[in-house]
This record gives sequence, C-alpha cells and structure tokens, in this order.
Amino acid sequence: MALSILQIMNYAVPLVTVPYLTRVLGPERFGLLAFAQAIILYFDLITDYGFNLSATRKIASIGGSRIELSRIFWSTIITKTLLMLLCAAVLNLFLEAVPVLRPYTLLCDATFLTVVGSALLPVWLFQGLERMQFLTIAYSVARLLSIPALLFLVQGSEDYIRAAAIQGSVPVAGALILGPVIWKKLDLPFYRPSASDILDSLREGWHLFVSNTAMVLFGSTSVVLLGLMAGNGQVGYYSAADKLIKAGSSLMSPITQALYPHLNSLRASSEYSALRLIRKTLVLIGVLTFSASLATFALAGPIAHLLLGSRFGPSVTVLRFLAPVLFLTTVNNVLGTQTMMVFGLDALVSRITLRSAVANAVLALLLAGRWGAVGAAAATATSGVLMMLQMMTALRRAKLPVWQAETTVCAS
Repeated sequence: MALSILQIMNYAVPLVTVPYLTRVLGPERFGLLAFAQAIILYFDLITDYGFNLSATRKIASIGGSRIELSRIFWSTIITKTLLMLLCAAVLNLFLEAVPVLRPYTLLCDATFLTVVGSALLPVWLFQGLERMQFLTIAYSVARLLSIPALLFLVQGSEDYIRAAAIQGSVPVAGALILGPVIWKKLDLPFYRPSASDILDSLREGWHLFVSNTAMVLFGSTSVVLLGLMAGNGQVGYYSAADKLIKAGSSLMSPITQALYPHLNSLRASSEYSALRLIRKTLVLIGVLTFSASLATFALAGPIAHLLLGSRFGPSVTVLRFLAPVLFLTTVNNVLGTQTMMVFGLDALVSRITLRSAVANAVLALLLAGRWGAVGAAAATATSGVLMMLQMMTALRRAKLPVWQAETTVCAS
C-alpha cells in the first residue's frame, strides 16, 4: 500500500507539472531541460551504482541484526556520497572542457540536485526493511511541494533553470524529511566503514550497476543523440511523449518494488514458491500493460492534445511508437530483476541489458538523424523487443522459463 501511494504520487504529480511545463516552456526550452536531465542521468547512475538492488537484497537477507544493518547503512551512504562528490567534480570539468556546453553550466548544476538526492535518500534501506511508509510520507510531501513551487516560480520560457532546480530538489527534500526518522525510529549507531567495506560494496553492486546503467542508457541515450542530431525541438517532442509512457509504467512499480525483497526472502525457503509467485506476477503485469499499450496507441491523439497542448502535435506519432514500451518495460523487469537477479544471474542480466543499450544507440543513430523524434521512438521500442527475446532465451537455457506452468530450478 505504501508503494502504491508513492507511485500514485509519482504518476499524479507529472500529470499536473508536465502539461504545465510543456505549455509554459514550449518545445525548445522543454527539450533543453530534458537534454540536461538526460546528461545528468549518467552521473545519477554512477552515484546509485546499483545499491537500490544490491543493498536492498543484503538488508532483506540479514534478518533482525541491528549491527549488520548499521554496517550496511553507513557503508552504502558514505560510498554513495563519495561517488556523488566525484561526479560533481567530473561534471564541472566536462562542462568547462566542452565549449558548446558551457552556456548550460548553470542548468546542469541545477539539475545535478537530483544526484545529491540520489546519494542521500535511502530508498534501499526502507525497501529492504519492507517499511516503506516512512519513505512514502517524506517523498510524497516533497513531490507535492514541487507543484506550487513550479506554478509560482516558473512563469515563462526563461524560467527553465528554475524548473530544473525545483524538480531536482525533490529527492533532497525527501532525504531531509527522512533524517529524523532514521535517527529516532531506526536507531542506527554510526559505523565508520573501512576501505575494504567500501570496496566490498562496490564489488557486490558491480553487475547490478552495469545492468541499471544499461537500462537507463537504454532510454536516455536516445534523448542525448536526438539533441545532438536533430535539435532541442525534436527532443521536446520525444521527451514529452516519453514522460507520459514512464508515468504509465510507474503504475506497476509498487508491485515490482515490493516483490524484489520478498522474492529474495521467499527463494531462501522455497524456490518453487518464488517461481510460482513470479509466474502469477508475469501474467498479471503482462495482461495489464498489454491492454494499456493498446489503449495508448489507440488514444494517442486525445492523450497528447489534453496533456501536452497544441504545440506538441508531433508527439502524437511518437507516443504511438512508444506505446509498446509500457508492456516491454514491465515485462522485462519481471524477467530480469524479479527472476534472473533473484536466482543469482546478475552477470547475465548485465550482458543482456548492455547489448540492448548498444543496439538502441546504433538504431537511434540510424533512425533519429533522418526521422527525428519518431526515429528515436522506433529505436527504443525495437530495442525493448530485442531485450525481451534475449531474456526469454536466457531463462529457457537456465531452465527457468517462468511463463510455463511447471519449472525445474537449475540456476545457482
């Protein structure tokens, strides 16, 4: 329930803010904002380093050990903070070294607040403990506060940097609200991690980091390449449609986020029960998201006109090409994160997602230059199909075909 409320907030707030920003900023400025967010996303990936999965899995498996929980918490927080500081230094060196990006230094710095929030907001802690109510309240309050901030402080296209700072500050505000909860409710005594603790955290999260990086690059690279090859206007048309797709996909996140720590615990006691739950989830999510994809394709015109405004007419075709991504994203999550990672196939997931990200980049280079936002959308959907086929093949070889009624467990 807590995760459902959290995702409703993640879904409801963009339904207010995205239509407002597309109308106030226009395609060019909205596209520039999306371009900066796509660049900063690379640094966010480095800071996260897969801890939202690796630390969650560790916390879910330790039982009630307060000492071990404290060690994991402080080791993860300090490692993420060090990575964030490294990313901040690299970003500013990069902006200084690339003349074409220097005018956007302030915009990128404002957007970098997202990375600061990624380092400080311990989603993995509350998810691993299956006590998401605290995180839900803090993050929901922060998300709600961003609405009046955007409405009152972003009044024209020249306020795009303010929009970036407000959106980036949401996880920072959530972390500040959660601070007293961590100190008083969880009572985690300070643990000073050694160099070996930090290195162990990095080693444990490596395959998950590669996998997460490839998954996000899967989407953000299209935006970056589109901006370089077709201009900010085409980025705006693509990003507006993409945000609607991501908002729809997020409705399934409560199920998948709650399942991950639960499946790790369940597998330890009964692999058959874990597979049976995965199979039921795959059927449920498959039916719901396939129906949603069909509805999005059929109603793309009215949806885009209502939520994005008349200046985003080209986003209608983009939205139709991206409609299958609703189905592909959630199904690939069940096959990859909920199945392969739970059964110890982290390295295989990394290879598959990395290959899919490379395929997406190649397809975007071939298609976006000629057909702009529509070409980038076609590349994203095609790469999603390729990822799903690779995962299904890998699961069959591992004798974990969860779409079948009976499964013999052979993965390690």
